[in-house]
Amino acid sequence: MRQVIAVSLLFVSTLLYAGEADLLVYQVQEPGVDKYVSRILVTSRFLRLDEGGAPGEGYTIYDRQMKKIFNVDPLEKTVFEMNPPAFQPMPPAGMLLNEKMSTDPDAPQVAGQQPENLQLLSNGEICRELVVIKNTMSAAVSAMSELYQALARMQYPAVDSPGYTENSCELSEYIYAPQRAFAHGLPLLDVMGGKRRMLVDFRKGYEVADDIFAVPDGFERVEPAAWK
Repeated sequence: MRQVIAVSLLFVSTLLYAGEADLLVYQVQEPGVDKYVSRILVTSRFLRLDEGGAPGEGYTIYDRQMKKIFNVDPLEKTVFEMNPPAFQPMPPAGMLLNEKMSTDPDAPQVAGQQPENLQLLSNGEICRELVVIKNTMSAAVSAMSELYQALARMQYPAVDSPGYTENSCELSEYIYAPQRAFAHGLPLLDVMGGKRRMLVDFRKGYEVADDIFAVPDGFERVEPAAWK
C-alpha cells in the first residue's frame, strides 16, 4: 500500500498537537516502481503513514482510539474516511499457518538486539521473510499491527465476492493474519513476493509539527464505494 503526505495549512482547521512521535523509515522496492520511502509516525493516539512529507502529497492517518482510517488527498481535496468493522477475520479451517525462526550468531547486533530470521508460511508455502529484532520500538510495532488488522477487517467482506483472486499467501498476510509480521519485534527487512522493505531509520522522540496528524475539515469526505 502506497500512501503519501502533507497538507497546506490553508485547509487545516483541525490541529492536534503531537510534539514528539516514534519514527520508522523504510526504503521500499517493488517491481515496476522506483524506490520510494515509507515513513511511519506513531503516538499513543495516532499513526501516520506517508512517503516523507513533501508538500501536496497524500497521507494516511489511523486514529487508534476511534479505530478509523483517513486517506487524505490534498490535490483532490478529499478525505476517504473508513470505519473498519469490529469483527476480526480468523483463518479458515483449511488454512494452516506456520512460522519458522532462526538466528545467525555472526550477524551484527542492532540497537543491542540480535536479529532473527522469520519465515511466515501458509499451507506449507513460504509467504513472507523478515529479519526482526525484539524489544525495540515496541509501541510503533504495536501501532502497525493495529493498522494492518484494521485494513484486514475492511477487506474481508470482499473475499467471497465474484472475481476475488487472492492466493493463500495474500489471504494470510492481508486478511487473516496480518499481525504475524509484527508479532516477533521490529521488522528490519520485510520481503513478500516482489516487494522488499528495508528499515533505514528509527528513533523515539522525533519532533513533529503540531498539525502532523491533522485531518482537514474543509476537504470533501468520501466513503470508498467498494466498502459501502
